[in-house]
Amino acid sequence: MNDRSGPPRPWRPHAPRPTSHADVPPATTDADPDAHALADDPHHPHDAGPFPHDKLDAYHVALEMAALAQRVAAQIPRGHRTIADHLLRAAPNTVLLLAEGANRRGAALKRQRFNESRGEAGEVAAAADLLVTLEVGDPALICELKRRASRVSAMLTRLINRLV
Repeated sequence: MNDRSGPPRPWRPHAPRPTSHADVPPATTDADPDAHALADDPHHPHDAGPFPHDKLDAYHVALEMAALAQRVAAQIPRGHRTIADHLLRAAPNTVLLLAEGANRRGAALKRQRFNESRGEAGEVAAAADLLVTLEVGDPALICELKRRASRVSAMLTRLINRLV
């Protein structure tokens, strides 16, 4: 039985509760020293969307790594296309698995996808090492790719350790 008398009230969304700066969570979800530099960049799309991965700096660094991997792969000559193919698969997989993990609900599933993403970032780094060893491509661009892959891997390691 209904204890309320009268017609039902129409549904209305709640007005947002005013918050002080003390109530606002930090802009980043990764324990990365460079995270605030990204958050202060007006062109950085932090909090750009409704998905959990949009809020992860690791996701945005992985996107940068994937774009750089594509530039490096485009410079690889014909005789070394297998390395380019690995780069063109591993870098996007890093991004996609990271996003998939961030959107999973259980800690075990998140951890599994983040581990897989970290493995893909390691493959990007290994491909960069191989290119340097074989003296293929622009060494400065390849070193930057490896640095980004290493950074993504470190950020993923911290995310994984938080889920233990």
